[in-house]
Amino acid sequence: MKKFKHAKHAMNGDRFLRVHKLHLGLYARVASELGVSPSYVSLVANGIRHSDRIRRSLVQEIAKIHANI
Repeated sequence: MKKFKHAKHAMNGDRFLRVHKLHLGLYARVASELGVSPSYVSLVANGIRHSDRIRRSLVQEIAKIHANI
């Protein structure tokens, strides 16, 4: 694990980790909301499958996360 030289950088690292944790479970939340599997949501997110409904829900969920940062 890399140590930060300055406290400012350590704080940014902590912030990035907190933001990352907000994204955990994103596919599961969207899948549950829409009644599909998380793996299908992942396929849509990665461009392998296409679903406007899932894409919109993913974008909305990500926007909610970033609005609260």
